[in-house]
Amino acid sequence: MKILSQRLREAREKAGLKQIEASKLLGISNGTLSGYEREYRDPDTDTLHKMANLYGVSVDWLLGKSMSPSTKDTSRPEPMSEQDTLMFHNWKRMTEDEKEEALNVIQYILYRKKTNNDNANQND
Repeated sequence: MKILSQRLREAREKAGLKQIEASKLLGISNGTLSGYEREYRDPDTDTLHKMANLYGVSVDWLLGKSMSPSTKDTSRPEPMSEQDTLMFHNWKRMTEDEKEEALNVIQYILYRKKTNNDNANQND
């Protein structure tokens, strides 16, 4: 799907994100995101929705079913929370050091959550 790969890259760039930043926020590897943008692979439905939310565009636009990237459609699973909006719209204003620090905090929280879940599953 050439249009998907082109629009994924366009949306990411318009959101002011580098591939490495977007991949960390999406919880996927940089190589995976690169594969999506280079038309080597296609994202699953959940990842596609995450990308649309992160980039502030509709899934229909990413797939080439709409000419407008507007998110005012029914393909979006849920609206972005106030915290998500605050984070994503202020991302472009942050320095590289601030972005790296924010990503480190997010990674730590996700790691801690996974560790807690793994421990809880072992106790079941």
